[in-house]
Amino acid sequence: MAAILEERQRPVAGGEIDTVRALLHDLRQPLAAILLLAGTEGGDVGRKMDGIAGQARWLAELVESSLSEAAADDVTSTDVVAVATRAVARARATANCEITIDSVGALDAWARPVALSRALACVLDNAVRAAGDGGHVHVDAYADHKGAHLLVTDDGPGLGKVTARTSLGLTTTRAMVAACHGSFTLHPAHGGGTVGEICLAQVELGLVAS
Repeated sequence: MAAILEERQRPVAGGEIDTVRALLHDLRQPLAAILLLAGTEGGDVGRKMDGIAGQARWLAELVESSLSEAAADDVTSTDVVAVATRAVARARATANCEITIDSVGALDAWARPVALSRALACVLDNAVRAAGDGGHVHVDAYADHKGAHLLVTDDGPGLGKVTARTSLGLTTTRAMVAACHGSFTLHPAHGGGTVGEICLAQVELGLVAS
């Protein structure tokens, strides 16, 4: 996952993220999911339509937040477990591996909901490709004295051992997490694979970066 997320972005003015390319990067996965769901014959039609509707709602949120320059996506009390659960559901639509999620229930942290969703989508997309066919990706949410944590762990070959597909994964993830005043790190998983960790300030602590 780390190599896929490797930052090779072409320089942009002021060192800021290339927002157009980043948005196109984030639009790719839900569009692929819609095409896959619409083009598959048989199965539960109602479930397919629900899946397409979910992906379409996410596309609408992405476009609206970009057009409004994220004015409506302020740092606010956010149930990060709910955000992660929706991100996992969207990722499962096109994944060739198992994706599981474990949490302590609702977990409120300070975040920008759309930005956090984009960050998780990037990390999940790369973790799924690192895990490969028949692999496993696990999402865990918990809190400690440092804040609220979201961990995405894959059982792929590990740091630096997967060929990158695009240049925007790490750049977008870092930018979106920074917009939430949080931190993002990558480190090796026990027994192989990679862990992508997002840490945010807990609401109950009454603290949020300005």
